[in-house]
Amino acid sequence: MLKPGTLVGDALEVGSMAHAIELAMIAQGLLDLDEETPDAAENRRKTFIAISTGIVNHLKAALDVRVAQSKMAASIPAATVTLSGANGDIS
Repeated sequence: MLKPGTLVGDALEVGSMAHAIELAMIAQGLLDLDEETPDAAENRRKTFIAISTGIVNHLKAALDVRVAQSKMAASIPAATVTLSGANGDIS
């Protein structure tokens, strides 16, 4: 399931999109957690949550999956399709 993320204490929810964004920014050298004030860190994390929420909501609204049947299986009803990622179903 795609998780935008929440604040857990003063940190981002582990495994969430917001947390992944924070880790990627640290890895790229764009973020130095030691140089931030607590208020700046909280505002930045809330921004990551807002961005992640917007992305997840957009993906859910725009998701369009089409399953085509072959001519040979025309008599077989279409099966339910579930999209799964590494962390589970996309819902």
